Amino acid sequence: MLFTNLLASTTREPDALRLNAPDSWKQGRTLYGGLTSSVALYAARELTGESGTLRSALISFVGPSTDEVIAEAQILRSGRTAATVRASLSSGGTPATEALLTFSDTRESAVIYESQQASEFPKPRAENALDLAAAGGPAFMGNFDIVPVGGGIPMSGASKPEVIWWARHRDPLARGSDLGLLCIGDVLPPAALAMTTAPVKVSSMTWMVDIVTDDLSTDEGWYLFRSSAEKVRGGFSTQDMSVWNSDGELVAKGRQTVTMFG
Repeated sequence: MLFTNLLASTTREPDALRLNAPDSWKQGRTLYGGLTSSVALYAARELTGESGTLRSALISFVGPSTDEVIAEAQILRSGRTAATVRASLSSGGTPATEALLTFSDTRESAVIYESQQASEFPKPRAENALDLAAAGGPAFMGNFDIVPVGGGIPMSGASKPEVIWWARHRDPLARGSDLGLLCIGDVLPPAALAMTTAPVKVSSMTWMVDIVTDDLSTDEGWYLFRSSAEKVRGGFSTQDMSVWNSDGELVAKGRQTVTMFG
């Protein structure tokens, strides 16, 4: 099921949204974290009427989303320059995902500074995209076109924990929106897996992402993603995440804590 069709399939109640996602959006026994994050954003807008630009999302993956997902949302504060909305997802009667979403429109700034652009990598070609779901990867990857261009891939025994991919939604209508970006923003495997040589079970605990531009457009929907682990020890990995558009301009920055079992 395409991403936009999936969101459209939600049923509305007075104070909640209900969603039944197919197995094609799962990562093991739970729904893919990027999808639950975007569902939280969708619920925040649909249930509160918040229409501002998404600037930041703080997401905690409390538990698995295995059955029907119920999403609720409330405005915590709406001021002159920003609004904060809490979105809560539950599954099977237990908490699944908690999200704090900050919205704020553009205003004048006394300082303007652009960080360094992304390193040059070959532009992605659709015919070079890998079907990682068919190759044994998580089912949700079948919803994206993926072209690895740097770092390692899971179980490659790389010398450092880094993954660099071009990726885009296969659903053209999901490209260039904040809902689509939040969904695809967690598409890379944890960077630490690049150093492994055998399967290791992993699970995202938290994800923090800041959207740093108003213009999310990019050629043919392609974004360049980079994840780099900074410390892997004691069953946990902390990683830095960056997203650039096709012109090498920074679109989003993130951080993530990942649990590793084994």
